[in-house]
Amino acid sequence: MKRKVAVFLVLLAGLAGFATAQQGQANLTQTTLAGAVTGPSGYSGTTPTLQTYICLASVTGISTPILPGTPVSVIFVDREAMGVFNVSTSTSCVTVNRGYLGTQASPHLNGDMVLISNLYNTTAVTGGNPLPSGFYNVDPPQNGTCNAGVPTIPWVNVSTGAQWLCSTITGSWVPGWNNPLSYVSPVPTTAVASATTITPSGPFFHLTGTTPVTTITQPIGCNATGVGYCSFTIIADTGTSSMLATGGNLEIGAAITTLTGNQYTFLWDAKNSKWVVR
Repeated sequence: MKRKVAVFLVLLAGLAGFATAQQGQANLTQTTLAGAVTGPSGYSGTTPTLQTYICLASVTGISTPILPGTPVSVIFVDREAMGVFNVSTSTSCVTVNRGYLGTQASPHLNGDMVLISNLYNTTAVTGGNPLPSGFYNVDPPQNGTCNAGVPTIPWVNVSTGAQWLCSTITGSWVPGWNNPLSYVSPVPTTAVASATTITPSGPFFHLTGTTPVTTITQPIGCNATGVGYCSFTIIADTGTSSMLATGGNLEIGAAITTLTGNQYTFLWDAKNSKWVVR
């Protein structure tokens, strides 16, 4: 009896520590599928049979459950969330619960983008039921303010796949990657200081400074893979010679001299693994 009580107390302490740790702000991480994933294929009785062993390019940042059957990590592909039950670091594969968080199991292509949430969060909005931070069934409140109290960026609506980002320009949630509103009514996200290598802060952002840019890294949530689509628009705040330069992953024949206030839209060329200026 004493041993059972001791084990129970240790478990409570571990859960308390986990609850404290998950309060800090963090970003979703990203990888890709290392093989195609099938959708429902036949039935076992009345239950559809599903592929539950999924291989990834990397399992970094994915954790096994603290309690059996209760995922800590959840991965999101296309519009399907999957709760992770087991992780193999030797094979970079995971065992998952398909169609998690009310989503529908569906087939996915090799190389498709995988978003990873490794935080479990309970909020009043979810009625006390734990949800992985960053993955929700709704959009954030329209014109709602965003701050450090929101543990994970971006906010992903798993029902639609639309992402939302926290803009330091407006102090509110604005359309992010894979969000149709980012093309209809774009809102600037955090300004990015020019450097040899930059990372876009969102689909529409200002570029400050005068250092020529040669390389643009793939931002979290932007599906720049062999089977994906990703684009963003830069607003130049400073006009200077060779602001967009050659020598990195920009697919330009010669350096581009930007003009203050002009916009430059980039698309990902998967064939050459470079950004194309449109």
